[in-house]
Amino acid sequence: MRREIQLVGHGGQGVRLAGSILSKACGIYDGKNIAETHLYGAAARGELSESELIISDGEIYYVKVESPDVLLALTQDAYDDYRGSVRDDGLIIADDFYVEEYDASDKKLRLFPLTRVALDVVGALIAVNVVALGVLSILDPLITPESVRLAIKDKIKKAYLDKNLKAFERGLKLGSEK
Repeated sequence: MRREIQLVGHGGQGVRLAGSILSKACGIYDGKNIAETHLYGAAARGELSESELIISDGEIYYVKVESPDVLLALTQDAYDDYRGSVRDDGLIIADDFYVEEYDASDKKLRLFPLTRVALDVVGALIAVNVVALGVLSILDPLITPESVRLAIKDKIKKAYLDKNLKAFERGLKLGSEK
């Protein structure tokens, strides 16, 4: 089993942290082999931010995602620029707040109110990453919600943990509803 996951948004959306949480969840808590890479050059200024993960039961010999099984697109640019590389049987999880122009016939695409939920639960955009991890934990059978929950507890500062766990739970609920 090998899974390629690409998380893409802009700086400030916590894409890098989401990749790190997923990496710890699948690698440490679920015992899978992980390759994790990031692209975040000017991300602190709102530019492109990308995290790629390869999760495998076996050895990983090439660490670059070539044809993702899952794409998390948190912005219109992320959707426009990366959707074409997703496998035919893959999944695109997109934030309906930012991704407004899309191919309605795209069977891979699943739109979710990630930003709206983050604002509702936490009152800040920064939690969109954790809401998205909740959705992803439900829709991808390889990712276990309990492992992600444990990784969130490890990676999120204590002062922000309760709100982020609430955001994660709402993401789990969102993923279960669609």
